[in-house]
Amino acid sequence: MEANRDVEAFMQLLDQKLHEAKDMLIERFNFIASQSPKAATFMYENHIMAGYIPEEGIRSALKHGTLAIGQLGLAETLQLLIGTDQTTETGMELAKRIEALFKKRCTEFKEEYKLNFGVYYTPAENLCKTAMIKFKQKYGIIPNVSDKKYFTNSIHVPVWHKLNAFEKIDIESQLTGYSSAGCITYVELDSSSVHNIGAIEKIVNYAMDHDIPYFAINVPNDLCLNCGFTGEMNDHCPQCDSTSIQQLRRVTGYLTGDYKTAFNEGKQQEVEMRVKHTGVEVEE
Repeated sequence: MEANRDVEAFMQLLDQKLHEAKDMLIERFNFIASQSPKAATFMYENHIMAGYIPEEGIRSALKHGTLAIGQLGLAETLQLLIGTDQTTETGMELAKRIEALFKKRCTEFKEEYKLNFGVYYTPAENLCKTAMIKFKQKYGIIPNVSDKKYFTNSIHVPVWHKLNAFEKIDIESQLTGYSSAGCITYVELDSSSVHNIGAIEKIVNYAMDHDIPYFAINVPNDLCLNCGFTGEMNDHCPQCDSTSIQQLRRVTGYLTGDYKTAFNEGKQQEVEMRVKHTGVEVEE
């Protein structure tokens, strides 16, 4: 009964925050739309923003953009409310209820204001750490919720769960359809997978069959800055034993330089806690 009361109280509070987020987005939209085209002359004179009609003003172009309500930390929210995440049947049931509210409200806002409100499953490159710091300051360290340096990306399965690629797709594909402004599902494979094209093809096809709108396969690609050797080596080069290694990782949907210098310590810890989604082999 206590858990049920917590869930209902949370859902009411979430609904309130969704409306507050809508109000803030509209306020920002109206402020930007009130600016003179001279504030971004290049954008309008060169037709960078489609739909711009000079006699109607900036709003004619901006109204085609997205007013996104983003989210992160679904897994931690579920743990806090019911003690499990979306990898269980109970957790998935509540996850769908939460995501359905996001989608419902954004659909309503879009119709009411004739603006492109959408649900965005953000990776929260900086917020993943900042939000966790603020949470710890207010609530302290809670097991499975705030006992690390980051919040989990949007609706993703926590990175430490030991699943194969197909199991991860099975779980996340149940939630990606609630996003109308962008999302990504990825699987983490080891470097040897590049030699097994059959397995990669099967994983991609499986994701497509499950209506994953944006799918990625992460394969580590390290470079020894001393001898030029490439492959998955992490701390030292197996060829020259150098520790001068550039570690290229797909961290938030795109490739960067060395993730240890390109991202904050929250994202760094997330990458280091990731498990490989292996376990199913396919012969070529």
